[in-house]
Amino acid sequence: MRSHFVRAELLGRPTRTLTGAISLAIGLALFLSLQAYGSGYREAARAPLAEIGTDIVAQREGDRPEAFEGVVFPHSAAPITGAEVDGMRRVEGVEEISRALFLWSFQDDDLVVALGVDPAADTGPGRLRAGVREGRFLTERDSGAAVVDASYAEQKKLKVGASVAVDGRPFEVVGLVDSSRAGQIANANVYVPLRDAQQLTARAGLTGANDVNMVFVTAQPARSAAVAQDIQGLLGKDALLTTPQSFDKVLGSTFTLIDRLGLLVGAAALLVAAAGLARTVTANLAERRRDVAVLRAVGWPRRSVTAQLTAETTAVTLLGLGLGVAVAGAVTWLLSRTEVTVPVPWELSPTPHFLAGGARQLSLTVPLDASMGPLLIGVAAVVSLGTAGLVSLFAARRAAGIKPMEAWRV
Repeated sequence: MRSHFVRAELLGRPTRTLTGAISLAIGLALFLSLQAYGSGYREAARAPLAEIGTDIVAQREGDRPEAFEGVVFPHSAAPITGAEVDGMRRVEGVEEISRALFLWSFQDDDLVVALGVDPAADTGPGRLRAGVREGRFLTERDSGAAVVDASYAEQKKLKVGASVAVDGRPFEVVGLVDSSRAGQIANANVYVPLRDAQQLTARAGLTGANDVNMVFVTAQPARSAAVAQDIQGLLGKDALLTTPQSFDKVLGSTFTLIDRLGLLVGAAALLVAAAGLARTVTANLAERRRDVAVLRAVGWPRRSVTAQLTAETTAVTLLGLGLGVAVAGAVTWLLSRTEVTVPVPWELSPTPHFLAGGARQLSLTVPLDASMGPLLIGVAAVVSLGTAGLVSLFAARRAAGIKPMEAWRV
């Protein structure tokens, strides 16, 4: 094989060279772009739970409140006992658990959405400490203290040092916080120490002293699905479990189309592109029968002719691969400049349906983290080079076996 012959052949017939490379590049770009788009949506679906550093949110379905007076629970937040929480801790694969107590307090023709938070936890609502705008976050020593959502504080004209009531009990405002930093999950107006919230709900006859109604579970990645199943069995048929896969459904038909058909459509495009390249290679070699005859007549052995023709095809394939990756990279970059709005299921931050405007639909807007992994690029390269190599090797061997006198016949 002589490299200058390969270069001369490719540059001497630029139309044919570019046609083969571009046809492959289009299929490669479509394949890689679709996979990058799908991966971006999958990452977006994980964003709400990633914001609070957890993998599973465990709740229990209960009954609707008979009356909306005093302290009540939404029907998606029935009590989970302390013994059940201890059972979750013992599930194989569970790394960390944090607890919370979500409640509605109807008082003086007003509604206060409150959340009892474990100040010692670093996951779940404990992540709110990173969103403190004024004052400080709750500590384990606090009692009768509260952190208030900044928007709610502005609406109610509350400042650090003021007092806010939950079910008639006053709490001193020690900080203002941006609740969106918790991924819009367990979004509340007022955040109080978990012990204080448990006292409120126990006094109302809703829970025992150690009960909660939201449990945030961090699991080993390899055991995440199994942990969810074990917790489902522990809590029974009324269990409500939210995992990253739960958000796939709320992302809508666009995500379903891309996620389920993206790989199939992309793979089909890649195969069609590879088939098109193979057809181009075969036609090219058929047209060069006379060239092959000349090479054979001047003494080139069959293996040298085969290597030469295969090298030309490989060069065209590499050019198409480079163009396809470059185009897909540009498309992926453009996709990563966009944002995705992920709706948060109502049960994770419930609000009463009878309020003005109905139940509030919360959502989280995150960048579309589209990316092309090296594995996908490797798969595309292997398919392209493998297909082109096999076809060119087969066709080149046939071409190299032609007798010069046969090729020169008109």
